[in-house]
Amino acid sequence: MKPQSTVWRNPSRRTALKALALFASTLPTSALAALKTLLPAGKQQHDFITHNPQPLALETSRDAFGQGPITAIAQFFVRNNLPMPESEIVADRDRWSIQVKGCETSGQITLADLKTLETTTVASVLQCSGNGRAFFNHNPAGSPWGVGAAGCALWTGVKVSEVLSHFAGAKPQARFLTATGAESLPAGIDVASVGVERSVPLEKGVQDALLVWEMNGEPLPLIHGGPVRLLVPGYFGVNNVKWVKTLAAATDESVHAIQQSGYRLRPVGQAGNASHPSMYRMPVKSWINGPGGNGDRLYPGRQQVFGVAFSGERGVQHVDVSIDGGKRWQSATLYGPDLGPNAWRTFQISVDLTPGQYTLVSRATDTAGDTQPEHFSANQRGYGHNGWRDHGLSVQISTQPQAVESDRLEPSAPVTSQTAAPAMSQKSPLGMRLFTRSTQPACATCHTLEAADAQGVIGPNLDVLRPNAQRIRAALEQGVGAMPSYANQLSNAEINALIRFITRTQ
Repeated sequence: MKPQSTVWRNPSRRTALKALALFASTLPTSALAALKTLLPAGKQQHDFITHNPQPLALETSRDAFGQGPITAIAQFFVRNNLPMPESEIVADRDRWSIQVKGCETSGQITLADLKTLETTTVASVLQCSGNGRAFFNHNPAGSPWGVGAAGCALWTGVKVSEVLSHFAGAKPQARFLTATGAESLPAGIDVASVGVERSVPLEKGVQDALLVWEMNGEPLPLIHGGPVRLLVPGYFGVNNVKWVKTLAAATDESVHAIQQSGYRLRPVGQAGNASHPSMYRMPVKSWINGPGGNGDRLYPGRQQVFGVAFSGERGVQHVDVSIDGGKRWQSATLYGPDLGPNAWRTFQISVDLTPGQYTLVSRATDTAGDTQPEHFSANQRGYGHNGWRDHGLSVQISTQPQAVESDRLEPSAPVTSQTAAPAMSQKSPLGMRLFTRSTQPACATCHTLEAADAQGVIGPNLDVLRPNAQRIRAALEQGVGAMPSYANQLSNAEINALIRFITRTQ
């Protein structure tokens, strides 16, 4: 008999996760292409930066946030520590059962049972601890998030305090609320080294936390933790455990590595331990999303500079904006509804921009008087960055049409149906952007085109119609049927880029 392997006996969390990633890398190329193309919950490739296909890590593009206070599910970022459970768990949501421990009476409670308790809805920002990691100079490990590992949604469920009361309340010695996720792990892995289990102070859990099953009025998607996840308003995303299977009022923190050493704010070069601050409350933060969030050149004239600002548990008092990299500041207007201290506020300011290069930055102050700093000190894992300078947006104002530098037709291998979308988007980023979101209405809204991952239902299927360049130009410049002319929206260079993008797929 062969000796039993000891590889998985006591791996570190990072070693185990690397091994899981290695498993994903052994998938056939076609399977990986499918992971990149078939995104869940109505999400489209052009709205995201894909940092990792498995476990999925999708960053919302700066220009995909929109200008309202709520982030649509289709544009909401995705960050999973482990591969998510199978979709069968949302087939009959009401049967989902959570084990409740540490109360005077303990037991199981189903989602159907939760729905009989008093329901509430809150608006809250979810933000990955590593949002802004890309701005650190020491290249910390982890996905290089810019600004897009955050979103603000309406969450509906029941307060944790109601659930604990249902079981006669937490025992007197309890000091923490601990939630455990339902992700499955390969046999032999030490669950405590890799599994997702987080603890927050019980006082916080009782006062603010919820078990939620709806997001923006829809059943909570599997990719976002459905059937039920924990929501800890004002705290970083890691504490908002997905696919909750166990909820405990505990005397001590979880012993899992993700609690004891992971997600700890510590100096560069130091290993995490319980003496380092845990990633709990999110500090005041803001950034600008537009105009020019997609990198396109802008034309001179009046522009609305807009963005989002938030501060965990506190809300935002005011936001200042600078168009010259912080030399001079102007007070921005907070617009839209104030959805509570854990939601973000949308802000804007009108400016007249003449030709030139601008650095747009914002600086928020919360209701406790804390102001967003210019810089944020480096830390080992690149957590918690809220420095306003690094989050700035550079835009160019010009009367000249945008150069079509990356849309030059290049020889390439034959494109198969499995590789069409990734290949086209990589070789023709401007054409892809023009097709999916740079016009009103966007071509992708009406037309189906596999290379753009577009499933329009109004206009012809371009994969079937296969129009030639002359026909596309005529439609764009003159309009056809219900389709408007785009001559006043696109320069000649942009029309050429769009034609090349569409015809290259044929």
